[in-house]
Amino acid sequence: MVSAADKRYASLLDNGFYPAELPPVFKTNSFSAASDSVLAKIGTSNKAKPDNYAGSTTFYDGATFRGHLRTFGIINPINYMLVSKLIANKWASIQKTFKLSKVSGARPSFSTKDKSERSIQSSTLSKKSDRLQNLAACYPVVLNLDINRFYGSIYTHSIPWAVLGKAEAKLRYSKGTLKGHWSDKLDTLVRNCNQRQTVGIPIGPDTSRIVSELLLSRIDVELCAKGTGLTASQIYHSIDDYQVGVFYPHEAEQAQSLFQRVVHRYEMRINDFKTGVSSGIEFGPSVFQRHFDVLKSQKGQPFIEHLFELIYSLAPRYPNINIIGYALKSFRYRLANHNTHQLAKQYLQRLTYASPHEARWTLPLLLGIYSAQGKETDTRRFIQWGIEVSARRNDVLNLLWFLYAALYLRIKLDKSVCFACIELSNHLVDLMLIHGKHEKLFPVEMSAIKQRYLPSDFNSPAWIVLYEVSRHGWNTSPSFSKAGTVDDPDGLYLELQSQGVEFYQSHRFSVDAFSGWHLTDAHFTPEQPELEPWEYDADASYDYFEDEYP
Repeated sequence: MVSAADKRYASLLDNGFYPAELPPVFKTNSFSAASDSVLAKIGTSNKAKPDNYAGSTTFYDGATFRGHLRTFGIINPINYMLVSKLIANKWASIQKTFKLSKVSGARPSFSTKDKSERSIQSSTLSKKSDRLQNLAACYPVVLNLDINRFYGSIYTHSIPWAVLGKAEAKLRYSKGTLKGHWSDKLDTLVRNCNQRQTVGIPIGPDTSRIVSELLLSRIDVELCAKGTGLTASQIYHSIDDYQVGVFYPHEAEQAQSLFQRVVHRYEMRINDFKTGVSSGIEFGPSVFQRHFDVLKSQKGQPFIEHLFELIYSLAPRYPNINIIGYALKSFRYRLANHNTHQLAKQYLQRLTYASPHEARWTLPLLLGIYSAQGKETDTRRFIQWGIEVSARRNDVLNLLWFLYAALYLRIKLDKSVCFACIELSNHLVDLMLIHGKHEKLFPVEMSAIKQRYLPSDFNSPAWIVLYEVSRHGWNTSPSFSKAGTVDDPDGLYLELQSQGVEFYQSHRFSVDAFSGWHLTDAHFTPEQPELEPWEYDADASYDYFEDEYP
């Protein structure tokens, strides 16, 4: 019988490894099934302990729905296995730390759904709205606070401080007894994810949400401690985005000063640009979704036109809410309807031209429409434009989506477009370029890329390129054929290959591969009946739309 800890471990490996924002090809397969045999091989060549394995995180920039670049990360898979195993085994103790806080609105929990697409459940906009509504109703003044570069500033040595309390952790350290505690081991394993660096954890992996919540739970305890003047009923936060309700402006100043002192104890700083005070009707949870209720009585061309008019008007009005993502995902089935393909395509392309950083929301629908309609001349221009703009802005996340679209539609790119991608010197981009080269779609000059990877090993951020190019047989040069060599200590990646583990699934080019969209080819065919005005799209619910990383 599989234990609860083993289920949690498998869930983290199979559904929590990659940031959710990446295109469908970035998904693991057989990862959890191979983990025991891989971990057993650590240290077989030099007797090193698994806890000492130090790899590198693969970082890349990507625009959030606000258009701001954020640095995401993919942890070396060996390190990810080690961190995940400890978290899975110590989950009861981790939950005990979480429960110290009474004010968190985004406490991580393992998904209970049978076919969940993520390991860790996220907070929904609906839950956040309910909590903020209560805060706005109870207090005339609300202080908004945020931690500057939250994930990037997390000090790994503060993990034991969060679990035990800073004073207790330091006392145990001075006595030499901290080393036996699981929180100290977690500190070591998290640090080893990026060459033993003590500052910063990557945005994206589900393990990062868990580690970050440990810190936030302790911060919450100190904010609500006796003598601070604050109680749990006054505070709400979703990850590092805090709201504090008070009665008078001077109390807001005192609360801000307290918050600064508390986060400073954990080597963090307040984000001055997101600090502010709201009062009266200035503050309150948005009920933006009510604007879309009018669409219930519409279909066909009037529905399409009205939907996008609402998107254009509401997006600037609610800059902190992903209006575009909510609208497109909520009404995806109506947008997929065959009778309005041409009009929907025009509006979606126009929206993408205006906001290329929203490509991961527009492309799932556009690719379904393109596939049903057939490619047109403007399709190639549109995709190449998206690649060029994303590369120029260093928006790797959306660049990957446009490259995915080119592979999906089998579009041949210009050499100049490929060159712009190569110049980014990004591992994930290089992997997709090599894939496109193999498919005879991307005229990539391989000499520069091969030279780039010749000195790399599997402990470097290049591990994913070395592993997947070799596994697929896309290029057999010494630059990539390193599994089982001196560049693969203990033969860990050779073992992963022998177990059939995939980190890049080159077959996932279909509309049903888009996580959370629940689309099929049938939704884009003439046989699919158009929804009647009173019918809702499946899952088109405010209650299920999740916040992104703030």
